[in-house]
Amino acid sequence: MGDAATKKPSHGDSCMQRRTLLALSLMTILALSWYSTSANASSLNYAIHDGRVSVDLSLHFFQNATEIAELSEAFAGSSAQNLTFALQESLKKRTSDVSVSSLSGELVSAKSWINSTMRFEVAGASMRKGDFQVLNCSWIGFNVPQDLRFRNLSYNLIGATYVRPAFEKYVDYDKPPLNETISSVTYVSREGNVPPAFAVNMAGNATLLDFTSLDAPIQTWQRTFNLTTGLTTWIYNPGPAVDLTMTVTPRSGVPSVARAFYSYNATVSVAGLAQAEGYSVKSDVGGGVTLLLMFAAVVVSSVVAIVASWNYRSRRRLMARRHR
Repeated sequence: MGDAATKKPSHGDSCMQRRTLLALSLMTILALSWYSTSANASSLNYAIHDGRVSVDLSLHFFQNATEIAELSEAFAGSSAQNLTFALQESLKKRTSDVSVSSLSGELVSAKSWINSTMRFEVAGASMRKGDFQVLNCSWIGFNVPQDLRFRNLSYNLIGATYVRPAFEKYVDYDKPPLNETISSVTYVSREGNVPPAFAVNMAGNATLLDFTSLDAPIQTWQRTFNLTTGLTTWIYNPGPAVDLTMTVTPRSGVPSVARAFYSYNATVSVAGLAQAEGYSVKSDVGGGVTLLLMFAAVVVSSVVAIVASWNYRSRRRLMARRHR
């Protein structure tokens, strides 16, 4: 009995423990990945009307590196003024004549999420050219660098405030004193494994109001025209803006996984038939005749091309029969 009680774990037992810990780690990573990516994707909507743009941002940032205090507040008073000023300052860096007004919205945070809705109007980015209203949309890919706060909650510089410190803590895990208790630390981004310093830098740059991933000409976005609603729409999905995972494996015990994830897609819409040129959206405000003629020309050209192709193939088939 005494020998059995003091028996040391065998090599097989150690291997089994390592496999169990690895399986638990992988399950945790997969669960976090599914939860953070499937729960809520952020959406940015820009509705063009009367030379203005109504902006509706629905934002969801996940991170479990540091626990976030619970908060549920509406933007009003100084918080609305500070946000309006920060937005306008950032937009003006890209399009100097724009202005931001009529801001409203809410901010909700809980443990590992920061969720926010922001609604505001943007004016000063359009001009009339004959029968067309041309709106400059280059400001859509803006970035707000300020540390915006609601009470003690930093809701904009989320990476620098909550993610980077946790990631930075384990950069030198292979040196004393961390190597005494930590077996390994891995940092993974959407591209795969990354060096610790690189991951820390990426974590520090994670910002809620950073939409530089949208800095692509509207002309390159996916365009659709809905005959039922009469809306021309452009959609762009740039992929995750933030996708970082840190797995800390102790020499004994269960690995811990910290993740930061933030992804959004954008939609620009305008009533009527419209076209995009570079970063601008051109809509007909002269009764729609010009754009309808342009649209008709495109349709006619397509039909002519199809008919010509069909005639060419028919002639080739006829000639092939004659040569038989």
